[in-house]
Amino acid sequence: MSADGSSSAGQLLLVEDTPSLLMLYRTVLNRAGYSAISATNGTEALEKFDVHRPGVIMLDLMLPDMDGMAVMREILAKQPTTRVIVITANGSIDKALEATRKGAYEFLVKPLGDQRLVAAVANALSEFRTQSGAAKALLHTPYNLPLADFLGNSDVMRHLTQKIKAVAKSMAPVFILGERGTGKKTIARMVHEQSQRATRPLVSINCSEHPSDELEAMLFGSVAGTNGDRVETAGVFKNADGGTLLLENPQDMPAELQARLVSVLQAGSYTPAAGAAPVPIDIRLISCARVHPTEEMHAGRLNEDLYYRLFVIPLTVPPLSKRGDDIVQLATSFLVRIARQEGKTFTTVSDDAARILLNQQWHGNIRELINVLRHAVVLYQGPNLTDEMLPEDMITHAHTSNPNAKHDDALHGFEAAIKGLTMAEIEQRAVMAAIERHAGSIPQAARELDIAPSTIYRKRDVWTKPKD
Repeated sequence: MSADGSSSAGQLLLVEDTPSLLMLYRTVLNRAGYSAISATNGTEALEKFDVHRPGVIMLDLMLPDMDGMAVMREILAKQPTTRVIVITANGSIDKALEATRKGAYEFLVKPLGDQRLVAAVANALSEFRTQSGAAKALLHTPYNLPLADFLGNSDVMRHLTQKIKAVAKSMAPVFILGERGTGKKTIARMVHEQSQRATRPLVSINCSEHPSDELEAMLFGSVAGTNGDRVETAGVFKNADGGTLLLENPQDMPAELQARLVSVLQAGSYTPAAGAAPVPIDIRLISCARVHPTEEMHAGRLNEDLYYRLFVIPLTVPPLSKRGDDIVQLATSFLVRIARQEGKTFTTVSDDAARILLNQQWHGNIRELINVLRHAVVLYQGPNLTDEMLPEDMITHAHTSNPNAKHDDALHGFEAAIKGLTMAEIEQRAVMAAIERHAGSIPQAARELDIAPSTIYRKRDVWTKPKD
């Protein structure tokens, strides 16, 4: 376990070509509760990164086989949320500064003090843990879907896009509403990226995923150890300073934390876990939830003062079933990306498959659509997604609920029933069937057929009269 109480195995990679220094770093970090994997050159570092995807890397810039800057560039290209702590000799500080300009989290100068080393790793791991979940969800739509494809061309999404552009430049809090899987986090990212804070962090925390004490530490930071071994870790308020903080499901935050958050927003500052003086913060708040916050406030789950501070500008993301032909555009884009991931060749959606997709309710919205497409890609070969490749229950639902399909079935049945009959015989069958439907009542059958009852009586006498 690490100093903050969570496992760090596989999250920390040490890259150092001097065996004695590598052993020293590992010993110091192990004593502080951090375990690490290690590499002695750039090639090995990249190989282990691909296997373990660590959140933090301590990287010596002077490696025997390749430039440490090249290693850092490749790592950050693969996982932009990685915190790279570069290590350099005293005479190479200029290179370390260049590394920080190109994405390094921090630089340390040899020889490293034990406390400085542990503090740097603790802070880097804390930032990675609090920000990586948000970054994975917010840097891209699923499967790196282009925003243009995600937004589509439906009227409801065009209207939403216009509202996003209008509110993005404001500092006013935004509350994003929508069903599960509609893309609320993606909309939050759009607001952030179109704001004046686009170059600053976008940090997310889901209030429903953490117990009270853990959530408090993630918000305000935490302290581990005592005296000389005391290590402080930053919370999301510090990490989001100058940028945007996305609160997911704020109604699930414990009541005491909701009250504390109100105080923070009122004062424009917070008191970190270390108990120091209040720290000023500059953040733009975005919140999101499936349930309307007014309902949560009336039910007593959302602090009334907090409600009025969060629910200022609402944005509602429409369900997939209300987006019309956007469904086919989304399906095609996701199909291509899932196929590429699975080594398949899918590129298009057939007209029959498109009709079935358009006929679904999509209670799971975009997530459900992705699951359906992945099912087809895994089981079949491309390049065209046909209706037979879709789940059987979807095909059945479309067949039974589609009015056009019902009409077609009725038409085919009628054609089969009258095949080979004369017009007089067809008329007789239609009239007698109407009489039967109305339990023998000729007046009611006549109203259905829009003819006079006397006409039916006359015709029935002819039809029932014995033939010579």
